[in-house]
Amino acid sequence: MSKKLQDIKQENQINDINLKGDKKHSNLAILGAGKDADILNKKQHKFYKKHTPINEVKDLKTDGKKHFIYVRGEKFNPPKSLGNLLKIGFFGFLIILFINTINVYYTTKKLEKNISNEAYQGYSLLIDAGKSASKVQFANASESFQKAIKNFDDVKKELWFLSSDKSYYSSQNNIGSSVKSLIVGGEHFTAAGQHFLDALEEFNKVPLYFVAKNNNPDSSGPSLTDTLKDGLKNTDLAIKEINIASNELATVNENNLPGEIAPRVAAVKNQVKMVSETLNSTASYFPALLKLLGDEYPHRYLVLLQNNNEIRPSGGFIGSYAIIDIDKGIIKKLDVQDVYDIDGSFKDIIEPPDYMKQFTSNWRFRDSNYSADFPTTAAKAKWFLNKEGGPMVDTVIAINQGLLQDMLDITGPVQVGNFGKLNSENYNLLLSYVIEGKIWGPENPKHILKVFIPAFQKAIMKEENLSKVGSKLYKAIQQKHIMMYSSDAEVEGLFDSLGVSGRMYQNKPDEDYLSVINFSAGGTKSDLFIEESVTHDTYIDKNGNLTDEVTIKRHHQWSDAIYFRWKKILQSYGLSEMPNEIIDILGRGRNKSLIKVYVPEGSILLNSTDPNLTLEYDKDVKKNYFLTSMEMTAGKTGYLRFRYRLPFLLDMNDSAVNYKLIVDKQPGSRGSIFTKTTHTDPEIKNISIYPKEARKISDTEISYPTNLVYDRYFSGIWKK
Repeated sequence: MSKKLQDIKQENQINDINLKGDKKHSNLAILGAGKDADILNKKQHKFYKKHTPINEVKDLKTDGKKHFIYVRGEKFNPPKSLGNLLKIGFFGFLIILFINTINVYYTTKKLEKNISNEAYQGYSLLIDAGKSASKVQFANASESFQKAIKNFDDVKKELWFLSSDKSYYSSQNNIGSSVKSLIVGGEHFTAAGQHFLDALEEFNKVPLYFVAKNNNPDSSGPSLTDTLKDGLKNTDLAIKEINIASNELATVNENNLPGEIAPRVAAVKNQVKMVSETLNSTASYFPALLKLLGDEYPHRYLVLLQNNNEIRPSGGFIGSYAIIDIDKGIIKKLDVQDVYDIDGSFKDIIEPPDYMKQFTSNWRFRDSNYSADFPTTAAKAKWFLNKEGGPMVDTVIAINQGLLQDMLDITGPVQVGNFGKLNSENYNLLLSYVIEGKIWGPENPKHILKVFIPAFQKAIMKEENLSKVGSKLYKAIQQKHIMMYSSDAEVEGLFDSLGVSGRMYQNKPDEDYLSVINFSAGGTKSDLFIEESVTHDTYIDKNGNLTDEVTIKRHHQWSDAIYFRWKKILQSYGLSEMPNEIIDILGRGRNKSLIKVYVPEGSILLNSTDPNLTLEYDKDVKKNYFLTSMEMTAGKTGYLRFRYRLPFLLDMNDSAVNYKLIVDKQPGSRGSIFTKTTHTDPEIKNISIYPKEARKISDTEISYPTNLVYDRYFSGIWKK
């Protein structure tokens, strides 16, 4: 054993967990700071733009009715701060709303000469306030809002006739009443903006308070949850004002206004109503947010630390797990455990699902993430933990190891005792080698984590890292590298609204669906070197019958060049030996994977290149799936193709028909190459397609090449 390794082995054991940054460092700060900061960021993001990983776009149906489908966004533009999150949502919309209203006022001013130019100035001030808020210039925004309030009050005083002539100007069927309602609505919307600014100032304190309080729990000042509640109170006041504005505008009868004004007023009414409904719905999640921070009672988390180099349906193999207790926003306990410790002490026999019997006859906690539907997986993990003697928990979180690379990009190299520095390029190899090689003996193979985690925590728990951490966590949520579950319906509703629940999409009876799920069964970390491509071809005949063909190719990319690069890195850390069995475990070895391809319920298998392919049914998610396995050695490629008939058809007698495909990416996957192609009968013509990246190859063929870094959606309208 080299001197460096011996030095690490002699490091003091760390038993007490806290976040002070002294000699008693806690484990996995990112599971505290990043998670809760992200929850708060995402919560506020939801308030105003509802910018979850799913964007709402209009369906391509042409039957005159409004249809909406939810589409996973392709472009990632993460927010830089909590203030910017709120800016993008509420104030961005505010600017658009009152730009439209300015037009209404400008035209109405011509019709009613008594309307003062003060009204126009009032709306201009609202725009200035929104712009200032977008730049987090709260003082300027507040001043503009105050001026706007005065201007609207002046307008009311000048429009004396609206209140003096009840018989004519105040009736609902005249322009005067409509103008009055617009003014009153503007007043209340302005007041709402001021309350939101006050809320912003409180919300922006929360991430900083989190770091400060957890680094120094005994510091004076209000608790994190009290600070949050102050912001939520102001948000409630803002929602109240917006509701009043919405009700006031609802009394406007735009049909009695001149033709050029009526549609603009109708748009304003609809937009204000949408804001009111969205914010009222969002407000229902406030109690859930406080629960997560342990406001009234301490909140306990189970964090599944998944290694997605050994892929599993919900991300990766559960090698370790953490138990975290949070009380009023302060982490009171953070305890990281090896999963084999709790599994090894449990003696009961638990029969696994049939398809898992290929590699285990006794189901354990480490294999509990068996479903790609995270609520299903998390409930099972929670059950296993308690069954095997662990504590009861409130919330389950899954975090994939790949996220650590992003965090190390933020911190830079982290010194690990006398061993050396770990960075985003070498951490995976070094941690895996030391652990799998049991460098400190079989009794404590993960000792290096007890040295690395406190050092990493100290590096990441800095105020200057907050916005960068928030951006990385947001991206990880979009890509399903972080998922959350709670048996509390209120909290789970919050997770669903934030797009972090990891719930498999529930396709409608007339929607196509695909999700390719791999389940590593070979015991190696070789999924890091697997390149996967998936093609999905749909054939539409002149009668509207739909047939899908799926082709999957998996290539094992390990090479000697990787071996020599690893050897050089390990030698620089005093690790001269490279046993073949360890290199095989870390990536060179055989890759064996169970493959589950989820399709719409009721699909029928027609043919396959694999005689062992079977059609199964998953009662948890109510979908059919095709099941088989694939094995590859380094440098080899596996191949699978099968065809099946969908359980629905397109009614070609309609003037136009819409075909839709939703593709769920696998949690933890780094993103397969994906190509969607439609083939139609020559009698069928395409009218339009979505997304814009899709293109026509010919009159009968449309192709959409992309990847599965995010969930994807494809839609097209055809007619006969």
